[in-house]
Amino acid sequence: MKKILKVLVFALAVITVFGAFSSTAFKSYETYTYSIDGEPLQCPTAYRPTEVADAFSMKLADISPEGMSSFDGACDIVTDNEGNVYVADKNHNRIVVLDKYYVAKDIISTYVDEFGYSQRLSSPEGVFVTNPDLTSDGSSYVYVCDTGNRRIVIFDRDYNYVKTIDKPDTPLLTAESFAPQRIAVDIYGRIFIATTATHEGAIVLSDNGDFTGFIGAQRVTYSFIEMIWRRFQTDAQKDAQIARLAIPYSDITVDDEGFVYVITNSTEASDKKTQFAAIKSKSAAGSPVKKLNSAGDEIMKRNGFFDPGGEVAVTSTTVSQIVDVAVGKEGSWSILDKSRSRVFTYDQNGNLLFAFGDKGDQLGNGSEFVSMAYQVVDGVYYLLLLDNTDYKITSYAPTDYYETIISALRNANEHNYSESIFFWQDVLTQNNNFDLAYIGIGKALFNQGKYKQAQEMLSAAYETKYHDKAFVEIRKSIIQKALLPILIVAIVLIVLVLKFLGYAKKVNKAVSLKPGKKTYWEELLYAFHLVFHPFDGFWDLKHEKRGSVRASLTIMLITIASFFYQAIGQGYSFNPKGDYSTVAVQVIAVAVPVFLWCIGNWCLTTLFDGEGSFKDIFIATGYSLAPLPIFVIVSTILTNVMTAGEGSMVGLIVGIGYVWVGFLLFFGMMITHDYTMGKNFITTLGSIVAMAIIIFIIVLFSSLVAKMLGFIIAIFSEIRSRT
Repeated sequence: MKKILKVLVFALAVITVFGAFSSTAFKSYETYTYSIDGEPLQCPTAYRPTEVADAFSMKLADISPEGMSSFDGACDIVTDNEGNVYVADKNHNRIVVLDKYYVAKDIISTYVDEFGYSQRLSSPEGVFVTNPDLTSDGSSYVYVCDTGNRRIVIFDRDYNYVKTIDKPDTPLLTAESFAPQRIAVDIYGRIFIATTATHEGAIVLSDNGDFTGFIGAQRVTYSFIEMIWRRFQTDAQKDAQIARLAIPYSDITVDDEGFVYVITNSTEASDKKTQFAAIKSKSAAGSPVKKLNSAGDEIMKRNGFFDPGGEVAVTSTTVSQIVDVAVGKEGSWSILDKSRSRVFTYDQNGNLLFAFGDKGDQLGNGSEFVSMAYQVVDGVYYLLLLDNTDYKITSYAPTDYYETIISALRNANEHNYSESIFFWQDVLTQNNNFDLAYIGIGKALFNQGKYKQAQEMLSAAYETKYHDKAFVEIRKSIIQKALLPILIVAIVLIVLVLKFLGYAKKVNKAVSLKPGKKTYWEELLYAFHLVFHPFDGFWDLKHEKRGSVRASLTIMLITIASFFYQAIGQGYSFNPKGDYSTVAVQVIAVAVPVFLWCIGNWCLTTLFDGEGSFKDIFIATGYSLAPLPIFVIVSTILTNVMTAGEGSMVGLIVGIGYVWVGFLLFFGMMITHDYTMGKNFITTLGSIVAMAIIIFIIVLFSSLVAKMLGFIIAIFSEIRSRT
């Protein structure tokens, strides 16, 4: 009869917990996404599109031997130091050269090689022009990816043939894998080749065309399920699987310092998921854009809110399809999103500066932009976008907003912090949501020693690194000025704590000899004895009635209050966005696990001859929580005087609290039920499993109730509509 009664109580408890879960256990939070896909950001544009005259099309028809004037095979566009524009026209087997006014001036199509044979380009997909102001010997050449012929052809700046680089003599490259599609040459003459036919990374050749190796090889990753499955496969099954290859690079360029930017553009669902995962984690492995040094190491800084890889998508199917990268002024660089015909520009630290563009037939929009390049004319950085669907080139001129941002970056790069403040303030007058401006002003104020003002500006952009640096300087100043009062306060607090513990010890000793019912205060003070003496503490808690349900509930309420204080009282470095949760959420977070544990442990120990009643279990569980509020409150206070870099100490303190609670809970249950160590260990694991089962029952029951209510509502709606 007693067991039947317990089963009925257990069922009632399940329904009670279900009610708590179904009402307030789950709270949905609004997620802030940094996206430009929906409503456009209300900020000034950095570039304005300009009409490109049709002069190049008309002139092109005159100078082309075949009379071909359209760009229906255009796939790559670059510029040189004089502002000339080079377009790789794959379908027409040519490189079209335009002057800085976009008037066609020449075509590179046929040439005579060093042996006197007439040669013709075949499906050229890439072109690159070296800058004579940067090369060591002042030379400048035009490098053409003669993709169809699987070679590189080099011309001088008068477009005369210089030499051909065929596949290097190395077993690491086959005739099929050496199919240059994009090319870049650094200031030392090293040649970098990107091709989708090679999965080992970018091909590196010397200035003479000798193979020197691969750089930036992509890492092949497997999902967790795939790794587990491969553990159970035989060698034959593994060999039968299709080999997973690394994503090849589809585009490449170099900056003035010789660093290499590479692009991966994969439409595979698994690769898109990897790219999507990298958006918030800012993982270089999943990013579509990488910056490599001469050794092939990834060195790109990713200090922005998200990975500098285009759109901050909400699903893996809507991530950006990056097809080109171009290097601009003051360390800025831009990438082209083919799927949206949009350009994203970042600074050298990976912070988004601006984004513009869209699909459409309006001026400045495009159908399918496939390549871009910066064109420098009289010191002005124009941006050219090549549209392979509308067969056009769109030129974008920088606005005052762009020039203000670049001026601020230039002064920051040159450590002219006072000057940079004026430009960042000008940016804010045009766009008060520009986070980098707040960060730039904050950094400048920090370098001027104005730490308080720096913190105010940095907190406006949720920046923590320099905010912590400013906080360290302020903290150092406070300690230097008020070291003695701080020490006095600390000593007084320590003395007060020791005095209180001595008082609690004295009361607990006196109460141990006192017969009869204990007072509420005495029951609460007993927790200070139990946490330090768990074995005899839990024995007296049960057999000497030293505790009570009301004291356990009080300890639970104190624990809830401590977690609520943690939610609202953490320092800026640990909670820069000021996120917090309500008291109701904290009540659920503490009360539900406690009651689930008590119910699960009571049901299980009833079947295994446990001597503790549900009341005993609840009281022991409540008293086991006693150390936790102290550790939570102390750690929360420390977050206001420590930086994020010192946060390991805060985590350690909270961790000690949880371990202490687990220790008390384990031995509390062992003494309450009079179990051996081994039996108590098994029932503890069983209690955890029982908690999971209860949660499953709650979810299942709530689903059934929801369906029943939906069915009843549908019936009433049908009856009402028919009557």
